[in-house]
Amino acid sequence: MLNNFFFVALPYIALLLFIGGPVYRAFTGVKTTSRGKLAWSARGDLLWTTRSSGFFGRASVAPGALCIHWGLITVVVTHAIGFIGGAGGWSPLIDFFRWGGMIGGLLLIYGAAWAFVRRLAMPQLRAMSTLEDYVVLLFLIIMAGFGLYHSVVQVAFGVSYAVGPWLSSLFTLMPDGGLIASAPLMVKLHMISVFIFMAYFPFTKLVHVFSYPFAYITRPYISMRSYVGLKK
Repeated sequence: MLNNFFFVALPYIALLLFIGGPVYRAFTGVKTTSRGKLAWSARGDLLWTTRSSGFFGRASVAPGALCIHWGLITVVVTHAIGFIGGAGGWSPLIDFFRWGGMIGGLLLIYGAAWAFVRRLAMPQLRAMSTLEDYVVLLFLIIMAGFGLYHSVVQVAFGVSYAVGPWLSSLFTLMPDGGLIASAPLMVKLHMISVFIFMAYFPFTKLVHVFSYPFAYITRPYISMRSYVGLKK
């Protein structure tokens, strides 16, 4: 029964919330502890309001922010390529997914851990942080950790398990939880954590990925000057 819930019902629930959550929040203006509603900016962009922590030291935020963003992008792209390679039986794409996913997972874990420690170490940032900030970062670390562990074991010991048939059953609306019943525990935990995170995603600060910088291309450039130069 639990197998059917986690690998049949949960994926569809997560997908429904992942798509419907941002739409509901955009049109109703429902707010979380740190994010407002979707609105047009004065510059012409459609943005989710956000509380930035960058003004508490850009040098300290840069490593974590860069690794989180590039790690997430790498993980999403390599997984998409891996699913295509698995469906078509193309080994080069599967190998690219395996190694690229490991690199993306390492970047994501490093960036999320950096951001987590930074929030704890800086008194000003700790004071403005909410429970949601810590939960999101822990989710990213745990989710990427499960996937990275399996990838390392797969490369080091040749232990592999393909979730393609199970995912295909979900996409064709003929879900079969039995197709993943014999999967290693880490694979199951990775998939469960991913779907829980997808369901939680629309109600976190990460919803800002659905912003649309329409005016970014046509906006005027910004002339940056150093503090030393301004003093002169």
